[in-house]
Parts: sequence; structure tokens; C-alpha cells
Amino acid sequence: MRILFVVPNVPSLIRTRPFNFIRELSRIHEVSVLCLATNESDDQFASELKRYCHSLDIIRLPRWRSLSNCLLALFSSKSLRCAYFYSPSLRERVKAMVDSGGIDLVHVEHLKSVPMVEDAIGKVPTVFDAVDSISMFESRRRKIIQNPLLQVFSWMEWKRMAHWEEKASQQFNSVVISSPIDKEQYSTSGQMQKGIHVVPNAVDLEHFGCQQFETQKNLIVFCAKLDYFPNQDAALYFVRSVWPLLRARRSELQLEIVGSNPPRSVSELNGKNNIRVLASVRDVRPHVGRAAVAVCPIRLRAGTQFKVLEAMALGVPVVATRICCPGLAVEPGKHLLVADTPEEFASAVELALDNHSLRANLIRAGRDYVERNHDWTECVRVLCDVYAEARADFEGSREVLALSQ
Repeated sequence: MRILFVVPNVPSLIRTRPFNFIRELSRIHEVSVLCLATNESDDQFASELKRYCHSLDIIRLPRWRSLSNCLLALFSSKSLRCAYFYSPSLRERVKAMVDSGGIDLVHVEHLKSVPMVEDAIGKVPTVFDAVDSISMFESRRRKIIQNPLLQVFSWMEWKRMAHWEEKASQQFNSVVISSPIDKEQYSTSGQMQKGIHVVPNAVDLEHFGCQQFETQKNLIVFCAKLDYFPNQDAALYFVRSVWPLLRARRSELQLEIVGSNPPRSVSELNGKNNIRVLASVRDVRPHVGRAAVAVCPIRLRAGTQFKVLEAMALGVPVVATRICCPGLAVEPGKHLLVADTPEEFASAVELALDNHSLRANLIRAGRDYVERNHDWTECVRVLCDVYAEARADFEGSREVLALSQ
């Protein structure tokens, strides 16, 4: 099958869901990829991605264009997220490729891509990967924002995203999403014309194998994309609320915050209070793999937390907030430790450091859980079943249309 894969960023080992979908699909299908590059650093990912693509078109989206789009969107019902990533050039390219007759199915990742594939709807089967519920994320984000102006913008975005999520879910032949809790949010947001299928996030089990990294007994790690607001909030929350408690009890502890594009509020933590911020890391495995404990102090979430899955796959005990768990079929105390308040979190980290039998059980159960539930090969098999359903739905719609004429 000839698949056109449309995504708002360059897929990579950092943007792992689309990258691994493309990699696995390319084993049996012909995958052409259209994506946007919003900064020059995206170029470094192209060479690896090309290995799995029949064709790869990366379209530049200048920052001035994104800001102009957002300014115009303020006076409309469009989501600012969707507006920021809107590219007329990408939309024209999608239309040209579909109209050429060389595409059997269009896979659209994220709500941000939807406005650019509208010309393909009704011409070929289309599948929308919502990934997660952005309206749910905005609803939670508003509760911790203190700036009144930002609260207003967050409320506007929440309302707009809820509208666009409902609209998008009804436009496509099939819809997929990454977790049951996000599916529930989509299903209750409006009248659903199509079923929603959960295709969970996963881990490259070969890449994130239980390698023999030498554990540094005093090292705590938080690894995440630091240009994403929930991860920024998590890093700052941990440093401000949990780290002082741990340091007061164990002055020898060290914290590494690993992730690309940290904001100034995070990068300026480097070198203070036994904290290192590592922003230019191509391979996170050695940094996570040698940690004594991996933390995931997320307070805002949608979707599944890759950082939890990757740490468990590497055989590192995880301490996470409860909000990380609904998208995972994990059992607190067996696969990972769960804590919400700063005191609970600090105590859980100490427990994971000191209780050797618990550590061994967490390492074993965590890796076993990931192997059983989050293998990309199995996830893409489910995705291919969704593709078959989308094609059947498309053909059925065409037959109904033909009979009505």
C-alpha cells in the first residue's frame, strides 16, 4: 500500500511515535512522508528518517509565518496550535500528491496537521492519529497557570481545541489515539460518527535494551523534551519542591535533567545544587541507563509518557506522579512507585534507592511490562488493522454516494 504520512514535525528518535510508525510500516508498505521543519536543528534527523521513506519532503515553516498565522487566528475560531503550524505549501503538496493518483491512504498525525490535509478527505481513505487529547491537557494546564492573561489564552485554546477535536474526529475514515483515557475524552466530547482505536505508544526494545550501564548510586535523572510545557513544569516543580527535601537528607545526590531545547528557566539551573542540565544529547540511553532512579514528576499530561516506558525498558526504577499512570496498565508498587506530594515523592525516591529487593523487583517487572505491552511491532499491526477498516469505510461511503446519485 502507498501511504502518505503527514506530520507537523520531523519524525526522529526524539519524536518517536511517528518515527517508529514509519520505520515499521516501511517493512511492508511504501511510505511517503511530508513534514514541517520549524528550525535548522531539524535537519539532523533527516538522514536517519530517509532510510525508511519512499520519499521525504521537509517543508520549511519560517517563524514569522507561524507568528503571523497566530495573530490572524486570534480573531477567528482557529486553535493557536493549529495556526502556528499551518503551511500553505504543505497543504498544496498534499493535494498534488493525492490528485496524482499515487496515494492509497493518508495518515495524518496530530490535530496541528488536520487543516493541511482537508483537500484529501473524500478522495482517498484517511486516518487521523490524534495522539492525545489537547483539550484535556489545556483543561488541566489552566489549573496551575497563575498569570491572568495566560489563563485567558489557555481558556480560549481549550474551547477551540475541544471544537476542533470533535470536528476532526468526524472527518476521517478512522481515528486512533495513544491511550484509553484520551480515547474517553474524545468519545465524550461530542457525537462520534467513527470509532476510536487505541494504538499505544511503545519502545524500540532493541534500542532500549537492558544494557549493562554501570549504575551511579547517587544519580537521579529526569529525561524529557524540554521544549514541551508539561516537561518544563515538571522539571521546575521537582527542583523547587522535591529536590531540596532530598538534598537536605542526602547531600551527595546528583540530578541530571536531560532534554533538548530547555527554556532559560531550566538551563540556568545547570551547576547549582548538584544539578546538571544536558541539552545536546543525541543518545539518552547512557544518561538514563546509569541512573539509580528515573523520576517523572509530571503535573500535566495527555497521552502516554515515553520517559516512563524508556526508563523501565532500560532497567531503571521509576518514581512518577499518579497522573502519569492512567495511559499505562501499570500497577503502582510493582512496576513503578507513585507519589504526588513533594514529601511523598522524596520518600519514594529514597525507598527506590535504599530497598535493594524492591529495586530488583521494580527493574524486573518494569522491563517485563514494557516487553508485553509496548512493542512497536505489535502496535503497528494494530495500526494496519485500522488502515484496513478505513479503506473499507471509504469504499462504503463511495458506494452510498453512487447509489444516491
